[in-house]
Amino acid sequence: MAEVLDKGTIKALSAEARQQMVKLLAKRPYTASEISKLTGRHVTTVTQHLDILEKADLVKKKPTSKWVYYELTDKGERLFKPKFYSWVIVFSISVVFMFVGFLRLFRFDSMTITKNMEAFANDGAVGGAASPMMTESAMQTARDVEAVPIDYIAYGLIIIGLIGLVYLAYKRMK
Repeated sequence: MAEVLDKGTIKALSAEARQQMVKLLAKRPYTASEISKLTGRHVTTVTQHLDILEKADLVKKKPTSKWVYYELTDKGERLFKPKFYSWVIVFSISVVFMFVGFLRLFRFDSMTITKNMEAFANDGAVGGAASPMMTESAMQTARDVEAVPIDYIAYGLIIIGLIGLVYLAYKRMK
């Protein structure tokens, strides 16, 4: 297998016009006249640039019955179309967001409940012995145990993570 960035490839990509053409071809195949319209260059100039890119094995012709389309070769795709990394990054970030959201959600709930239980145990005892009647502060603490506050940040992180996973599923089906 030939190196991706050899001397011919670097020379072919040294012109800004050819870089622009390769970026266009990374999206989809184009004819020389389509590239001409998109770049604002004459068709013969575009064809000359495409010939240089073809000699560097970055672009290949794909003739159809009526038109000649240009598309990236495997070498060109390896340079300009990272297939693997973008979905891995989105997946990783989504999983991290969901993990942190769930961690925050469950840590927050358990800390609040533990704190309220300790306060309840301390308020329920008078002079080291359990009081037969609950004091007002103990009853308030008991009500607080049931009213655990909502952690909106945790839910937001979980939702963002889910949106990322749904986006990945949508892009993979496309």
